[in-house]
Amino acid sequence: MFKSIIIPALAGIAVLAAPATALAGEAKSNTVLVEIGDLDLTSEAGISEMQKRVRSASYKACLTDEKGKLVSHEEQFACTRVAQEKTETQMAQKIANSRYGG
Repeated sequence: MFKSIIIPALAGIAVLAAPATALAGEAKSNTVLVEIGDLDLTSEAGISEMQKRVRSASYKACLTDEKGKLVSHEEQFACTRVAQEKTETQMAQKIANSRYGG
């Protein structure tokens, strides 16, 4: 089972993450949309809000498996951590694009 987070609008960021127990299994997709078009990514407040939204979406995307069953705390933590790590570079690119054009 793979989890993805897609940040549309000013973004178009897609991140894949999977709980440790799902790595050997069949890939299933769970997508969470995070709206950031209303944020000013040139401000610290806007950046902080984007990070908050991505953390929340990561948590929700990693809460259940492909059958809708709750996963263990350890699986959710690992999945959320990977999703957030993979999102960091993409969020940084969106911030740079907002600040410097692009």
